[in-house]
Parts: sequence; C-alpha cells; structure tokens
Amino acid sequence: MDYIINPVKMGGLVKKVTDGMLKIHLHGRLGVFIVPESLVIDDTPIEPGHDLEFYFSYIQIVEDPYDYDDSDMTTDHEPQPCLVGGKITEVNDTAISVAIMNNKGTINVPRRWAFTPVELQVGQDVEFYFSCMKIIGKKKYR
Repeated sequence: MDYIINPVKMGGLVKKVTDGMLKIHLHGRLGVFIVPESLVIDDTPIEPGHDLEFYFSYIQIVEDPYDYDDSDMTTDHEPQPCLVGGKITEVNDTAISVAIMNNKGTINVPRRWAFTPVELQVGQDVEFYFSCMKIIGKKKYR
C-alpha cells in the first residue's frame, strides 16, 4: 500500500517544562509530544501555557529507511517541514510512541496516525514530517 504523507500546520499547548524538555499536548486531543526546548524558534523562556504551531504529518512505517537529514530543523527561520525518521518504542490498543531520530524527543499519537500494511510492532522504522516550533501566544495555564 502506498500512501502520501503530507505535512500540515498543527498546534499544541506546553503543559510542562522539565530539564530542557517540553511536554506538549496537541490541540484536539491528538497526542502528546516530548521534545527539547531547542526546537522552539524564540528566545522567550518557555513555560506552561505557551501555544505553539509547527508542522507534522501522519506516520508511515518503512521497511528500508532513508538516510534522513534533519539539518533543516533549525530555529533561524520560520517552521519548515522536514522528513525525519524514528522508531516505534511502544504499541498499545489505542496509541503508539515513536522516538524521533537524533534525540529530538518522542511522539505519542493514536494508532490511526500510523499508515502500515503490517501489524504495528515495537522496533519498526517510521518516517514523518516534523518541524521546529513557533510560539503563537499564551493561554491561561490551569
């Protein structure tokens, strides 16, 4: 089965900042990211309640992963989608967790975000679009 994964602009809310890592809840209850603060395009100290926007796509299981290049994931320009790789680290009845290449964090999304003709398993290689993140506002944190 061939799929085309296209990046879309998404948003998320910073829920927690711990040791340089951000816990971000995607808007619409679509998942949770844990990523380094270094992915945020802003010098503002990040804190809970910051609203972020970034690019993300569905996840595709790949048998022969590319030699992915994430060098464009820099904070010196507006967010631009970049095709990155990763590995599935957890699969359960409702969700999967993926470790993003080069220690860029983890994503936890519903199983429906993963395209595959085979059963989902820990250790499978994946690819998806992702980008740095931009602060677009601040919500009252509760």
